[in-house]
Amino acid sequence: MDDPRARLRDFRQALVGLGDVLASTRDRQVMVSALLQTTTTYLGATTGVFFIVVAGSERLRPMEKVGAAPDAYVGELAGGIGLAGAASNLGAAVLWPRDGEGVRPSPAEPEAGGGALAIPLRSGGHPFGVLAYYGREFPFDDEDVDSIEILVRQAETAIENSFLYEEAVRLSLTDGMTGLWNRRNFDLRLESELSRAVRFSEPFAVVFVELDQMKAVNDRHGHQAGDTVLIELARRLTEAVREVDVVARWGGDEFTLLLPKTGLAGALLLAEKIRAAAGTAPFRIDTGAIDITISVGVAAYPEHGSSGKELVAAADAAMYRAKAGGRNRVEHAGAGDTEAEQAGQGG
Repeated sequence: MDDPRARLRDFRQALVGLGDVLASTRDRQVMVSALLQTTTTYLGATTGVFFIVVAGSERLRPMEKVGAAPDAYVGELAGGIGLAGAASNLGAAVLWPRDGEGVRPSPAEPEAGGGALAIPLRSGGHPFGVLAYYGREFPFDDEDVDSIEILVRQAETAIENSFLYEEAVRLSLTDGMTGLWNRRNFDLRLESELSRAVRFSEPFAVVFVELDQMKAVNDRHGHQAGDTVLIELARRLTEAVREVDVVARWGGDEFTLLLPKTGLAGALLLAEKIRAAAGTAPFRIDTGAIDITISVGVAAYPEHGSSGKELVAAADAAMYRAKAGGRNRVEHAGAGDTEAEQAGQGG
């Protein structure tokens, strides 16, 4: 690295190689891996480590390690501990041994050798990880930091875009109010489940849920209270089902559930469970508490339909029959529950 021309050539190669990777993927792990590998090689460090900031804490957890010492021990670091911890807390590059007695490599970090360097990775202005390099024969200097900063900033832009892309995808597939899957995502999962059920001759069920007299809640207590009720119902539904089940907001005060590998009998048991969960305790709103009930319709494959559209229609029709029967009830689909028979009224 003593030859300035060779150093510039190596830096350009690193910049081009990293840029090619960043332009070809939205996978954040691939980006970080490419950045770690490129910078470790460029710096001539024995070991490079990427530490991720543990969500909700200042702790650092090693996520990836590269270099000539792949078996070097690397442990989790408490907040502010070691070279990587100091870089995360300061939000700036830290060099050892240059930066003094206050900053020393931790025993949980690889051997520092003649020099070590740690530099934070940021998203939204906050560190989400640290790149750390250990075991070079001679100390790092400001020129090393400047070069790595350029590479890191380039990667941070791409990584930030990956976070934005993930958020855009999440918003396109989830309901903004309740956090549940939205109708579009439910439809995609339903078609996938139908294909699997046909292939393996396995049952599954669709459940349609609607709040009873939601209009009266909005009229009496306001739409903000109505939103509170929807959010709380979403929570109760999610807690009542299995991890493999899907809960989605269909629209308005309607929710749908997809129950893989579940026949009609099992679906009816779960439907009674969620009906009870909705009415087991009052719903808290700003002005006090109100009692809420739901009406539930159940349809099962293959008894009540051979397509996703038919199953949803059958479950919907059964739900309206539960409302007509007095509300706060569970009904299962019948042979005549088709899309054409769906009622157009709720309440």
